[in-house]
Amino acid sequence: MNVTILGGTGLLGRHLAPMLTERGHKVTITGRTVSPDPAPGVRGVPVDLATGEGVAQAFEGAQVVVHLASDPTQAKNVDVSGTARLLEQIGDRHLIYISIVGVDRHPLPYYRSKLATERLIEDAGGLHTILRATQFHDFVAYLVGRMTRFPVGLIRRGFVYQPIDIGDVAEEIARLVETRPQGMAPDVAGPEILGIEHLARTFMTARGIERPLIKYPALSASGRAYRHGLHTNPDRAVGRVTWAQYLARRFGG
Repeated sequence: MNVTILGGTGLLGRHLAPMLTERGHKVTITGRTVSPDPAPGVRGVPVDLATGEGVAQAFEGAQVVVHLASDPTQAKNVDVSGTARLLEQIGDRHLIYISIVGVDRHPLPYYRSKLATERLIEDAGGLHTILRATQFHDFVAYLVGRMTRFPVGLIRRGFVYQPIDIGDVAEEIARLVETRPQGMAPDVAGPEILGIEHLARTFMTARGIERPLIKYPALSASGRAYRHGLHTNPDRAVGRVTWAQYLARRFGG
């Protein structure tokens, strides 16, 4: 099939595009800046969801559109309003939207925008599949890297995560490309739920650094949600790559 990946220049898109071409699909990727021929067998089309520029060109010939585009700093404009604009041009194409586990329970403003985007897609009534995933290993590594970048690390007491490998998510999306629209697909979550202290200490060990860690409370509604694991789904722990395996692959050892 012809598949367009919105936000295809991002981390998940860079995993998904070659996976789809290896399976015999023709792939178009989009981004704010992308070359016309970004990879063998892949077409590039510049798209700005904030304005809708380039959307029609990106959809040319596509049977499936995978929507990975997002901007946490401009979620209402890019995620919500941008999706509303692309729905006006989606036609009878199968739209696959990547969302986040817990957006219907977690009060984080970005999650609220992702939920609003899901509802736009559902209300449009077209062919669609919504896939919610837990946080990627790379994102959790970025978080703990920021927390431990100073001589003393600061971590939020009681926070938990269920990180999943980005390759596992890409494989699930590739499978969904080749299946009938499912509406709300089953969540995909990482193989284990881990506390932030364990994540931070193992991250530092993998990097060969030592830091004292100070735990401080996060008393906001979002902090309570992170402590209670509202962004996790232990019943859908289908990811195969563990946090330890991810660290070994990234840092060696």
